[in-house]
Amino acid sequence: MQAFQFRLGAQVLTIGVPTVRECDGLFSPINSYEKIDAAEEYLSRNIEGITVRDKLSALDIIALEVRLGAWLAQLKETPEYKAPPVQSTAQTVLPYDCATTHIKAVAEYARMSFSEVWKLPITDFWKLFHDAIVWNYSRTAEGIDQLEHAKNISATEPDRDKLNSCPAIRRRKNGE
Repeated sequence: MQAFQFRLGAQVLTIGVPTVRECDGLFSPINSYEKIDAAEEYLSRNIEGITVRDKLSALDIIALEVRLGAWLAQLKETPEYKAPPVQSTAQTVLPYDCATTHIKAVAEYARMSFSEVWKLPITDFWKLFHDAIVWNYSRTAEGIDQLEHAKNISATEPDRDKLNSCPAIRRRKNGE
């Protein structure tokens, strides 16, 4: 399991992957108290006998958010965690924004409650979210087309077999 290192004063803390709730509290808090609570919960999970709230300054919380955010962003770019970049084909525009659709997608796919999903390590959540997207889109022909399109636009290497099977390229190779 990956670990995140964070300097708190003179002490270097090695902490595991945050939960979905901790990430939500740190990166999209309702208010500053929620951010402080999320930072305290995350840091104190692996530190016994320490009251983080007394030791955290505003700068510590900002540093934690920035460094943890950069670490998680780098981690999320690995293929096992990256969700396919599919686009919704729905023509209807909802008048309200729903902030928990990703939680609901994972909860339904994994048959978990919202509270169980909130407690997942964020990396487990990303894996389940990836699979939930793939599963939901793979159930229709239009969804499979969306997944194929997503795979094509996220490819970093050309599909040489497919290119070689193209008649125009074969003629060009043969000098026609």
